[in-house]
Amino acid sequence: MIALVLFAGIVYEQIGRWRDRARFPQIGRSVDIGGRSLNIFCSGAGAPPVIFESGGPGPGLEWEPFQPQVARFTQACWYDRAGEGWSDLGPFPRTSVAIANDLHELLKRAGAPAPYVFAGASFGGLNSRVYGGLFPKEVAGMVLIDSAHEDELQRAPRFYLGRTAPRFLWHPLALAFDAAAFVGLLRLTQSPPAQAKDPSQMTREEIIVALRQRPKSLVGNVSAGIVLPESFAQAAKVTRIGDFPLVVLTAGKPLDFGDAELNREAAAYQQVWIHEIQPKLVQLSSHGRQIVVPDANHGTIPQELIIRSIREVVTEARGVPASH
Repeated sequence: MIALVLFAGIVYEQIGRWRDRARFPQIGRSVDIGGRSLNIFCSGAGAPPVIFESGGPGPGLEWEPFQPQVARFTQACWYDRAGEGWSDLGPFPRTSVAIANDLHELLKRAGAPAPYVFAGASFGGLNSRVYGGLFPKEVAGMVLIDSAHEDELQRAPRFYLGRTAPRFLWHPLALAFDAAAFVGLLRLTQSPPAQAKDPSQMTREEIIVALRQRPKSLVGNVSAGIVLPESFAQAAKVTRIGDFPLVVLTAGKPLDFGDAELNREAAAYQQVWIHEIQPKLVQLSSHGRQIVVPDANHGTIPQELIIRSIREVVTEARGVPASH
């Protein structure tokens, strides 16, 4: 009986994956990086190319509103990390070093010439920083958008931080989620409306949410989340990369948690974030500068400011002084 249920679950999952491919045609192209493929989408022309690194879990499609504007003055590329969007899952552990090595191989095989300007938001900023530590000669510039930093683990209020499993459970947990996806259990947790809605009637945000809900994405996110302390430790080793234009965009307003005491703690921590933690990122380059955005929180730094900062960094990387 158990074998029959497992077989039915496996069939259910395979049918679901086939439907996913049919419902959401690939945006971008698959590039083999050595036995598995990652999805990348580039537009525009010029050097240095801008590489978008997403923040939290989700496909590179999140950068779609930014790409056409950046592509007006240089090549602009977003990609899907392993397990996200239209990319295959990658081996455990999904640390920032693993993600950076994946991206390095992807850009090389996709024919995107180094050096690059990285636009990294939140966790994507952490990955961009680690990439720079591994491949400093491939960095032409960076825009770090309220980038994650290892000091969060010691300085942030406890309610900001997720719970972390003991290290000895990291791999078993990742394997358990992988097995649950294989036999269809994760797909069963999806809400029927998300599975049934016609993509032609979905907004870009709804498509992104639907892509995030796929079992493959959930497995990838869990794998990266479990080892987040290791990614922070890897980033902590990268305190200086070199001499390149760098803009650190910092949110000036805390998130609203709907509770007076939590908001008081969040406001106090925001001052630490602005004046103590984020300035450390400026030291990654001898040409770094910080811009505090007073009316923006972690997720609302204006698109126009991000694009303007990218343009300035690209211009400076080309050796032309940017006008401010």
